Amino acid sequence: KGEPLRGWYGVKIENDDDRKYMDKMLDFSVNFIYEEVEKGVDYVLDHMKKHGPFDILVGFSQGTIVTHLVAAILRDRGEPMPWKVMVQFCGMRVRDNRYMKMFEQPLQMPVIQVYGTEDPYYEYGFKSQTEMYEKPMIFTHSEGHKFPGPKDKELNRTIADELVKLCYE
Repeated sequence: KGEPLRGWYGVKIENDDDRKYMDKMLDFSVNFIYEEVEKGVDYVLDHMKKHGPFDILVGFSQGTIVTHLVAAILRDRGEPMPWKVMVQFCGMRVRDNRYMKMFEQPLQMPVIQVYGTEDPYYEYGFKSQTEMYEKPMIFTHSEGHKFPGPKDKELNRTIADELVKLCYE
């Protein structure tokens, strides 16, 4: 609380045309380079080794990309996931070509993905991220690029109920 929001990594776009950022984002031929994303991934992995295991790994926006990379790295190493389920809010797929090979096969783990239908990234995130997982559970709320709010009590209850099932049943 009271801290500035921080990104997990910088983003460089390998395209210098005059299109808006969102137009480039929607163009899958444009490569995005994640600068120092390895530091974010290593931070999460180190934290989990020191303090885990955990029931839930949560990612929001850019943080969902870190969760994708953490899960794919552990899968590629043959290591178990130190969590039971992932929850991803307002996420999107990995766009850095250096990591694309890791996602040729969908990740097979419980994942809940939540999208805001008024989020400018909604269609892009929904279309691109859902295919990264074998059987994602998908939920939407009527707001933008944010967590579901207090007016989304029914949705929040449904997500909580699913988490209890996935973690404890």
